[in-house]
Formats: sequence, structure tokens, C-alpha cells
Amino acid sequence: MNGASDVGRAHVAALQRLATALSAAATPSAVGNLTITSVAQLLGADGAAVYTPTPGPDGAPATLQVAHASGWPTDATRHFGLLDVQPGRPLSDAVLTGRPVWLENPQQWAEQYPEMAPAGTSSGFRSTACLPLRVDDRDLGAVVFSFTRSRTFTPDEREYMVATAALCAQALDRSRLYAAELAARTAAEAQRDRMAFLALTGRLMEAPLSVDERLQRVADLAVPEIADWCAVHLVRDDRVEQIAVAHADPDKVTYVEQLQRRYPSDPDAGGGAIAVARSGKPVLLTDIPDELLTEAAVDDTHLQLIRAIGMRSAVVVPLVVRGRSLGALTLVHAESGLRFTDADLAFVEQLAATAAVALDNARLYEQQRHIAHTLQSALLPAVLPEVPGMQVAARYRPQSADLTEVYIGGDLYDVLVTAPSPDPPTSPGGWAAMVGDVCGKGPAAAALTALVRHTWRAHVSQNLAPADVVRGVNAALLRGSPADTARFATLVHAQLRTDRPRTTVSLVSAGHPPPLVLRGDRVEAVTAPGTLVGVYADLALTEIEIRLDPGDSLVLYTDGVTEGRSADGYYGAHRLAAAVSRCAGATADGIAGALLEDVCAFQHDRLSDDVAIFVMQATA
Repeated sequence: MNGASDVGRAHVAALQRLATALSAAATPSAVGNLTITSVAQLLGADGAAVYTPTPGPDGAPATLQVAHASGWPTDATRHFGLLDVQPGRPLSDAVLTGRPVWLENPQQWAEQYPEMAPAGTSSGFRSTACLPLRVDDRDLGAVVFSFTRSRTFTPDEREYMVATAALCAQALDRSRLYAAELAARTAAEAQRDRMAFLALTGRLMEAPLSVDERLQRVADLAVPEIADWCAVHLVRDDRVEQIAVAHADPDKVTYVEQLQRRYPSDPDAGGGAIAVARSGKPVLLTDIPDELLTEAAVDDTHLQLIRAIGMRSAVVVPLVVRGRSLGALTLVHAESGLRFTDADLAFVEQLAATAAVALDNARLYEQQRHIAHTLQSALLPAVLPEVPGMQVAARYRPQSADLTEVYIGGDLYDVLVTAPSPDPPTSPGGWAAMVGDVCGKGPAAAALTALVRHTWRAHVSQNLAPADVVRGVNAALLRGSPADTARFATLVHAQLRTDRPRTTVSLVSAGHPPPLVLRGDRVEAVTAPGTLVGVYADLALTEIEIRLDPGDSLVLYTDGVTEGRSADGYYGAHRLAAAVSRCAGATADGIAGALLEDVCAFQHDRLSDDVAIFVMQATA
């Protein structure tokens, strides 16, 4: 009894020492090496091996490969180095079942695994223990302990070896998680640095410099941050010219320049920057073989001079804008001994894209301005219809563009005839008008503007009440909005009914600036509280009626009017009211034109937001 207790205490103490040693093993390699050395010695094994799995399509282990081995003859390691996982093999059975396989002597080998027995006992090993390495439901592989003598594994020994394998599995799992976390953190830091580099490059490329100076800045910035060498080539008049080159050592730059003068590049060469600039296809050379240098050299002297540069790895990417190659960016690792990877290629392509966009900025700006104008025009009525008993007029001006950005605004207006109805107030068919302002600028605003306009038109054509039209627009915006994206708009909807000589306007406002009514030279603000659309499912709307006698005008506008800024502050509602009052006696078109002129003059023709003005005037 005392002997058994002593053995038990010895096992516990050994496991504690093993746990301490494994806790200090920070990498899977360290855990594996500790398993085949210290653990094998602890168990009295003459040979040991740690296998790692490769998952198949279903995620289960498909193969097992030796990652670490000790005490095994070379032929045994070679024979059992890579194993398919399939039932009927001791190591596979241990992994598939999650239970150890004990083979205490050659006879058990022959009885349980007759096909494997000759190979399993051919290297002088007579007994074997195969133990799975598993944590929860994660298969981490298996460990094999081999003995040159037959050995009876007692229950205590089996329990001890299983506990030992469990400690190894936990340490292996922990080290892999740590390695994965470290790799993820390192990758995140590298990505952060690369994004910062791209941002810095973008700012530098916006400087008021010549093309050549900008490209030299890119080359200087790249060295030694991301490469030992950097060169930039451009396509000019069907020729490919080197525009910039950089290295941390100015003497080496001089060396390369002299080399290029002595051996000018062949314009018909089939590789390198010239070929990439013309084809638009990137090239990644993880390793630069000497054969490639030999092929590029003109003679032996040229070859020796090229070799002296010490190029080890290179990546060449095209400078492409809108499908047109402007040139090529070349990065080379030399004395650092580093190698470019697929991830580096993706990053360098981003860098090249940044540089290419800056180079093509002027042409791109003109194209964008034309596209913006065309798109904006498509979102507004080309011609306003003639409305019986009314004059209608509108003005629109987008936000003032600068030299680096083109704006697509979110202001809109529209007029549409409503469907005939047997019921008042739209019988036998009336008219509806709308002015709106969607959030944002650019393509997203254009898409939202189109959604608001076409939804409004669809609901107006159904002859709905004013509040129901606005609710329909709200429902469409809510349906089309991602949960994490703000898509909202303000609008004012006016439904017109003309009973000569008076016109009645039923009006609903959804968070929009208050309309103004001009009667003679008096100006009245129309208050119609309401919730903007695109945010809340339930809208609080107020429908009001406005009566327009002949000569009276209703002025609708967007916040770009009142929120226009200059050195004197905001244009504001008071300036707008005064400007409307000065339009007494003018036509609808005259009012719209005068108001836009006044707003633009206040901001010195540099509008901070787009502006829409819509005027309806009752006629006799």
C-alpha cells in the first residue's frame, strides 16, 4: 500500500513540475519540444512524436503530420511522417475516438493492427501508447510514446499518461491561442501603420507640386519604411520613363543612375517596370533568382553591376486610373533581407492607386463634375409643367465646388398632376408640388433623392391625402435604410385646388423650413409642425390650408437658403422675408430668380450648401 501511495505522490509531483514547465512554454513549438523530451523522459519512453492535424472539408482531421519527434530512427520518421486519418490505425483510432490506444507488446500489435504490426515494431519498439491531444471539442493532434521493451500499462500508469497528455494538450491549445492573438495583434498594428502611411501619402500627393516632384515624394516616403529601394516609371508619349528613384543611401542612388545611363533600358523589354506599365498587370517576385538577373544583363560587366545592388525580392504594380495605366511603381528589398508577400502586394497596389489618382486628378475632376451635373439634372424636372390658374417657377444651385471635390446635393423639387377622383378636394384632378432636402452629399444623397422623388410621385398618383403621401415616403425610407445608416429627409408637400379666382393649398411639412406667403408686400410665415421622414415609424403631422388670391405667392425653399453663411453670419429667415417682400408685384419666375441672386450675393457666390427655391403664384 505504501509503495502505491509513494508512486501516486511521485506522479502528482511530476505532474505539478510538468504543469509548471508547460506554463512557461509560450509557443506551440516549445510545447512540442517539451513533450518529446521532458515528458518522454518522465514516462520512461525511448521515443516520442507529436502529430498535428490538417482538417478536411468537413473540419475533421484528414491527415496527421509529425511536428516534433525524438528517439525515432530516420526510417521510422519517414515512414510515419504523414498519415491519413482512417479507422484501423492506432494513431487514427486515438484521434477519431478521443481515447488512448495501448499496445503493450508485439502480440497485441499483431492482434489489433495486423497490417500495421510489421511497421510498428520494425524499429526496435515493442510497446506503444497513442494518446489524443484534445481540449473540449478541438482536435489538436496526438502524441505517441514508444518503448523498446514490452510494457504492461497499469491503470495508474494509464491514468498518469492520460493526465500528462491532457496537460500537453492544454498547453498546446493555450500556446496556439496566444500565437494567434499575437499574430492578429501584429497584423492589426501592421495594417494600422500601412493605413497611416497611405493617409500620409495622400496628403503629400495633394501638395501643389509638379508630377515629378510628387512622385519623388512617394519614393522618398517608401524608403526605408516599406522597402530598401523604390522607383516610379511613367508612360509618356508611348515611352516609359523613370521619374523617381530612392534609397536610404544617396551613393547607391547615384550608382543606379550611372548604371542606367551606361545601360539604358530596352523599351521593348519583356519584363520589369516597362512591361508592367504597359500591361497594367502587377508582378510579385518573392525571391529574385540569379537567372532573372542574367537574363536582364547585356553583358558580364552589366551582370556584375546588377548583382552588386543586392536585390532579394521585388514587387512591381501599375499606376492605373479608370482602366488606363499611367506607369509603374517598383519596390525592392535588398540589404534588409526581407521578402515581399501577397499581403505586401495588396498594400502596394493601394499605394499605387493613391498615387495614380493624384496624378490623374485634373482629368478626374472634370469627369466627376460632368457626371455630377448630369446626375443632379436627372433628379430635378427638366421643365416645369403648366399648372392651370398658377404660375410655377424654380431655381436650383448646387454647393459651390472647389478644385478637389465635386458635390451632388440632396435638394429636390417636383410638380405633378394628381389622378382624377370623384371625391373632393381633388376632383376632377388637381396638382401637387413638393420641395425636399435629403441628408448627405454625393452618390448616397443622389440615391436617396431619387427614392424620395419617385416614392412621392407614386403616392401622389394614387390621389392620397397630403399626410398619407408624406407617410408613404417615410415608410419607403425606413424600409430602405440599413440599421446602422442614417437616411432621412425633410420635405413640404402641397396639394393644390383651384376654384377660380381663389386657389386653396393643403400643405403638410415634415421637419422642413416654414414656407412664406407673399400678399402684396406683406410676408407671412406658414407654420405646419411635423416630423422629418426616415427616422420614426409614427409621424406627427399637421395639415393646414392656405388660400391664395390672384397675385399671392407661396415660396418654398430648402435650408441652404437660410443657413447660407458669410462674414456677416447666417442669411437667416429675416433676410429671406425682406428679400421676398421686395419681390412684390413680380412674377413667380421673377421672385425665384431674385431670391437666388440675393442668396448668392450674400455668400459671394460661394454657397456652403445647395439651394432650391420653388414659387407658386395664383393667377386671375
